[in-house]
Amino acid sequence: MRIFIEKEDYPIKILKEVFDDRFYIPDNKIGIINYVGYHYKNGKISFILPKIFIDEKGLVFGKYDKTELSTKGLYDTLTSQEELIWFKKFLITFYKSLVEYKNRHKFSTIVNKEVSIQLNNLYGNSEFSFLDLVLSFLNFHKKNKNIFLYIFKEKLAQKHKKVKWEKTISKTLPIITNNNQPIYYKKVIQQKYIDDEEYLLKLFYSILFHFKSEYSLDISIEEFYKIEKGKPFENLCCKATRKLKKVKYKYFSDTLLKLYKLLEIYFNQFNPIDYKHTKEEFLSVKDYHIVFEDMIDKIFSDQIPDLSTSKNISIHKLKEQKDGKLVDHLFKHTSIIDTNEKIFYIGDSKYYKPTNSIGEHSIYKQFTYAKNIIQFNIDLLNEDKSLDSNLRYRDEITEGYSISPNFFIQAIICNDLNYSKHCLDVDKTKGNNGIEKSFQFKERLFDRDTLFVHYYKINFLFVLDIYTKTNSLIIRNLRKEIKGKFRKNFVSFFNEYSDIEFYRKQFNDELELSKYVTENFKLLNGKVYRTKDNVNELIVAKYRNDNSINDIVDDCEILNLE
Repeated sequence: MRIFIEKEDYPIKILKEVFDDRFYIPDNKIGIINYVGYHYKNGKISFILPKIFIDEKGLVFGKYDKTELSTKGLYDTLTSQEELIWFKKFLITFYKSLVEYKNRHKFSTIVNKEVSIQLNNLYGNSEFSFLDLVLSFLNFHKKNKNIFLYIFKEKLAQKHKKVKWEKTISKTLPIITNNNQPIYYKKVIQQKYIDDEEYLLKLFYSILFHFKSEYSLDISIEEFYKIEKGKPFENLCCKATRKLKKVKYKYFSDTLLKLYKLLEIYFNQFNPIDYKHTKEEFLSVKDYHIVFEDMIDKIFSDQIPDLSTSKNISIHKLKEQKDGKLVDHLFKHTSIIDTNEKIFYIGDSKYYKPTNSIGEHSIYKQFTYAKNIIQFNIDLLNEDKSLDSNLRYRDEITEGYSISPNFFIQAIICNDLNYSKHCLDVDKTKGNNGIEKSFQFKERLFDRDTLFVHYYKINFLFVLDIYTKTNSLIIRNLRKEIKGKFRKNFVSFFNEYSDIEFYRKQFNDELELSKYVTENFKLLNGKVYRTKDNVNELIVAKYRNDNSINDIVDDCEILNLE
């Protein structure tokens, strides 16, 4: 099993041993891999992993030489059994993530496939990848080994009931006990028919053992039935297709019917003996950043109603581009100012090598997109429409805008290579202590042009694993946790940000507040906001160097965001 890395260069000679030239860009005697994915040909499995897994020293996962993985292969490069088990689990998870993307985007043009791949519904489909079938054999064994043991014991008990005693006595020698009682330990069994169920199980366990030997799988196989190995296994496989046709309409149990279909699919598509008739197959992606964006989108983003403005503009049209790229990730959550209001959190995922940084172009693009989302919601407001009654962007009296949280999120590989922790946190090595700011008027926080974006990092192995989960409850709980973390970090930033102080100013009624705002509008524009539930209260955001509203905040109460 060979391992390659996306965007890395390899000698053409090595690449030609595994791939044809569609998978790499030739440059003299060197080729650069331009795909990510799984590849199978002539009984050999190869993987092209995302570039995020290689560091600046050319080491995969910080420890394995990329040349050794591509030439010697996985099993000869890794000496530790524990590391080998971890790596194989990772490769299966990675493969499942490609299948998940394909299933979520059936009409995507970025997935390059030779065969149709379905993991969720193996029985009843006609084409499957070789790796699908290997995994299906392993899962079938794991789920049904107790049933197979029961069948074996039942067959064994039935055999002892059908002993042919005449032949047993005449053809075998008994053991004579001290009481002169004969014990026949070798019995002649009366067998008038061929046991078709036993044949299926013998074939299944022989193939399973072949997989274990060929791909060093960490599974324990109980030898209930005779397992054919080497030349006998080849002979068994040569006759399998013809034999399966003969027993097709036998009355098996539901479990053995599924086993029959599994064996039938395997031998119809893959001949483990004659590789000349085994076609090449692969599931590959040329623009892997789109897959990463979909991973983040599945974890973070909400389902948003397809509500359009009178100009036929909707969130979906702003979000999805013609090239299939998801510009940003959107979810509704509690606003920064008031826990009873909601706002859109807007993110952009970045798929880079660990050493690469987010460029200025991406920063400007993110701010532009955030302004488009704000304008879209204002357009709905002007047309008396709303995606959510608690979604609020602007207050009518103060003309102040709610703070729109933005974030970049970049994948990292944790040193301990764990799957269980998302390690989501602000990356303070980027920007200004982990944040960027865009504004038109420096001292106006509640202005539509004043935007902040946080830099985040997240464990890619965790994302990869969660992306393959089908349990919607796990996704919902994780989404809830992550939303809370985003808001908590933004609130902490504003509470600890030395240049901004928050105040609240109470009024007797809405009319008094409105009159006050009108009289001081030039001073207060972009510096005050009024929440939906506290209509008689102004929230004032004062920058430390803004002395123009010192008199206004003198009689205000200090506010700490929660």
